[in-house]
Amino acid sequence: MLTYLKDENEYKSMLGTDNVPNGFNKLNIEASNYINHKSFGRIDKDNIPEQVKYVTCLIIDLIQEENKKISEIGNLKSQNIEGWSESYSTPEEIKADYEDKKYSTLKKYLWNVIGIDGNPLLYCGVY
Repeated sequence: MLTYLKDENEYKSMLGTDNVPNGFNKLNIEASNYINHKSFGRIDKDNIPEQVKYVTCLIIDLIQEENKKISEIGNLKSQNIEGWSESYSTPEEIKADYEDKKYSTLKKYLWNVIGIDGNPLLYCGVY
């Protein structure tokens, strides 16, 4: 399976942490495939840029947060104390929110990284 991080130690080293998310291997595969899809397969798998490794760590964290929010019962979105009303996020709203967060993270860190075909990783064919 495609992974941009070798192991948990690389994750720890990139983020400067001792904590590794539960299900790291699955999250690493999911994050790596997400990045590969959004970068149109332009990442050299034999020479992975440091920015890609770092973004993989950040996407792993976002996926973990997303999964946690979806699994929680009652994700409070807003609350009105006077009239006592509450509204909760749906799984679809959470997924859309985290899709935006993941793609924003990609744009922030990979906007100038060049892929194996000489084009920027996030270039989709139109200038």
